[in-house]
Amino acid sequence: MRRRNGAQSVIRYATVGSAVSAGVLRTGGGRQGRAGRAGHRRAVVLVMLVALYPLLVGFADSPQGRNRKGNRFYRDGRFDEALTEYRGAQVLAPELAALALNAGNALFRKGELPDAIREYGNAALSDDVVMSSAALYNAGNAFLQAGQMDTAVEAFKGALKLNPDDQDAKHNLEVALKLLEQQQQEQQQEQQDGEDQENEDQENQDKQEQQEQDGEDEGNQDQDEQDQENQDQENQDQENQEQNQQGQAMSQEEAERLLDAIGDAEEELQAKLRAARAGKREKVDKDW
Repeated sequence: MRRRNGAQSVIRYATVGSAVSAGVLRTGGGRQGRAGRAGHRRAVVLVMLVALYPLLVGFADSPQGRNRKGNRFYRDGRFDEALTEYRGAQVLAPELAALALNAGNALFRKGELPDAIREYGNAALSDDVVMSSAALYNAGNAFLQAGQMDTAVEAFKGALKLNPDDQDAKHNLEVALKLLEQQQQEQQQEQQDGEDQENEDQENQDKQEQQEQDGEDEGNQDQDEQDQENQDQENQDQENQEQNQQGQAMSQEEAERLLDAIGDAEEELQAKLRAARAGKREKVDKDW
C-alpha cells in the first residue's frame, strides 16, 4: 500500500519462482526389516546425492537457481543481494522477461526509479500477456512514485487493455487520474501566479519609469522657470541700466539747459543791474 496526497494506490510486485516437487517412499514390515531397509535407503539416498551433486551445483548457477535465490533475498528485504542474483540470471538468460520484471522490482525498492522503469519496459515486450500486464502495472507505480502522473495513467491503461479484469490496475488508474488533475491545477495556478507576478513587476516598473519621467519633467520645468526668472532679471537689469543711462543722459541735458538758463538769467540780471545803476546816475545828475 502507498498513500499519496490522500489517495491510496495498490502496489503489486510480481516475482517469478520455480516449483519443486518431492517424492515420499513408504515401506512396511517389522523392526528388523525396517532397520535393514532404513540402512538400504540411506545408502540409496547417498548414492543419489552423489549422482545428482553435479546437477544440483549446476542448478544453483542456472537462471532459475539464481532467480530463486534472488526471490529469497527479495522477500527478506535484501534488495541489493536480490538484484545481484537477478542480474546474474539475466547474464545467463537475457531473453527471460521474468528476470527483467524481478530486477525492476528490486530497483524500485532501492529507489532507483529510472532503472526500474527501464526493466519494466523490457518485461512489457514479452509475448506473455500476464507478464506484460504485470510489467506495465508496476511501471505505472514507478511513474506515480516519480511524479509523472500522465505517464502513469498511460501505463495503467496499457495494463488494463491486456487484463481488463485487473481491479488493482483500475484502482490505480483512478488514483493516477485524480493526481494528474491535481497536478495540472497546481501547474495552472503556478502559471497564473507567475503571470500575475510578472504583470505586477511590469506595473511597478512602469510606475517607477513614470515617476522618473515626472521627476525629469518637474526638474525641467523648474529649470525652465529658473531660466525664465534669470532672463526676466536680466531684462529688468538691462531695462534699469538703460533707464539709468537715459536718466543720466537727461540729467546731463537738463543740467546743460539749466546752466544755459542760469547764464541767460545772469546776463539779464546784470543788464538790469547796469540799467538800474545807469538810471540812478542819471537821476542824480539830473538832481544836481
